[in-house]
Amino acid sequence: MEHRGALRPYHELPGLEHLHLEDSYLLQLIESDDRLTFVVEAALREGHPQWHPAKPGKQYCYRQVRIAFPNPSQITWVERTFQPFKDRYGDIDYGNIDDFRWDGSWFMLLGWWGHVEIASAPPVVTDHVPA
Repeated sequence: MEHRGALRPYHELPGLEHLHLEDSYLLQLIESDDRLTFVVEAALREGHPQWHPAKPGKQYCYRQVRIAFPNPSQITWVERTFQPFKDRYGDIDYGNIDDFRWDGSWFMLLGWWGHVEIASAPPVVTDHVPA
């Protein structure tokens, strides 16, 4: 999927304006016929309804969210690595969302886990309650 327009930063999208994805952690990726969903331990910025001062030893306060791209017309994996990382506490994640830009209905996300380009409706951000 090739894109040539000017790209905008993710924080201009509704629901993402109070997240800091570069310091968030990808926990899971869920692919289905009608959506592509990123489950993220999201670093919250001030202004987010659930924001509170960070716990001692942490830079941000965090909340698990789902970032879902509904009804994608195209998903192109430029690179897909998904190498898990285990931190010193034994928690596993797949790294950060280092780059997330968009233009209209085209979205590009990049991180240690891979590089994906998506043509879909705008992402929908909801709280995630782990199973």
